Amino acid sequence: MRRIFIAMALAAGACSANAAATTWNFSYTGFLTTHRQVDQLQGIDQTTTAFRPDIAIGGTFAGVDDDGDGLISLSELTAFDFDGRDYIGCIAAPSPYGHCSIQRFSYTPGGNLEVSAGWSGNDEFWSGWSGSVTSGVRITDSSYGRFTESDWTYDWTDQTRFSITAVGAPPPVPEPAAAGMTAVGVLLLGALARARRAR
Repeated sequence: MRRIFIAMALAAGACSANAAATTWNFSYTGFLTTHRQVDQLQGIDQTTTAFRPDIAIGGTFAGVDDDGDGLISLSELTAFDFDGRDYIGCIAAPSPYGHCSIQRFSYTPGGNLEVSAGWSGNDEFWSGWSGSVTSGVRITDSSYGRFTESDWTYDWTDQTRFSITAVGAPPPVPEPAAAGMTAVGVLLLGALARARRAR
């Protein structure tokens, strides 16, 4: 009987183990780019616009579908890095030099990634910087100094391509029904063993 309880405990523990976070690498390639450059000392204020099929911008994120609804939502996000910026770390430890926010996040495996996030900062002198991403719409990256300014925008077009790959996906966690069937099976085996001993 003791062996039965031990087997049941092990089975229950295996079935109730929490899922580990899955990490995804993603990128968007091909943007309509606009660059505005201002230098007041040199009298420069110019803007250039061109479609760049070779430009790729992306990052990584990780999360766990805790509520089992088939998507990773903002509350289930454990890591988010975009264009080299660690948003989760920046949110956890903001400073005048950099603070971040994620307004919206949703990813359905095999489907689209929806994200809206931003960051900004400045030093104690004349410089500042900011950026944002709204998937399917635009990415911005701006900086300014006492006499200079640089603004980049990357707009989505019909030619913008999305790529995403899961990295080190954890094994699937058994459903509650499977856990129940395992427990019933262990009990049945125990009952059969007792019946044999009794005979």
